[in-house]
Amino acid sequence: MKITSYTFRVRVRDPVDDEHAERLYEAFDEEIAIESGPRGHYVGFDRDAPSFVDAAVDAIDVLITLGFEPIAVEDELVSMADIAERTGRSRQSVSLLASGRRGPGSFPPPAAGNVRSPLWHWDEVATWFQTTAPEGTIGEDRPAAIAAINGALANRRLARDHPDYLSRIGRLAG
Repeated sequence: MKITSYTFRVRVRDPVDDEHAERLYEAFDEEIAIESGPRGHYVGFDRDAPSFVDAAVDAIDVLITLGFEPIAVEDELVSMADIAERTGRSRQSVSLLASGRRGPGSFPPPAAGNVRSPLWHWDEVATWFQTTAPEGTIGEDRPAAIAAINGALANRRLARDHPDYLSRIGRLAG
């Protein structure tokens, strides 16, 4: 079974204080990053696993066990060099796609960074490659996995906070 490294962030409900941070560092074998700010509270991961789903779900299981409430999985921001590496293209090729000078256009806009160092959400870029550039198809469907995991996390909160809603909308699942 092939093991790959996956980078992602999990947004948690509450800020991570020093005591909770220590517990997180002890619980995870790999490097983690803790971020808190006006846009939310996150635990960042770089995990080795057979699949993105395995990496994310295993991390979320540990967070729940430690008493954190995970809100959502967010994919990381990637540079042009990261996109080139993940898609097997040259950096110049990605630059041409991003600028619209090559390919079908409609490349996702940068989410952060600046003119010289733009950053994109990987899930948006992967979706773009899968839907508009079949020759550059990404091996995994990370956007669908993130949507499914985030849906499960939302259902978890809904079952706790509004069990009557969950029973009424449950029929939509299948």
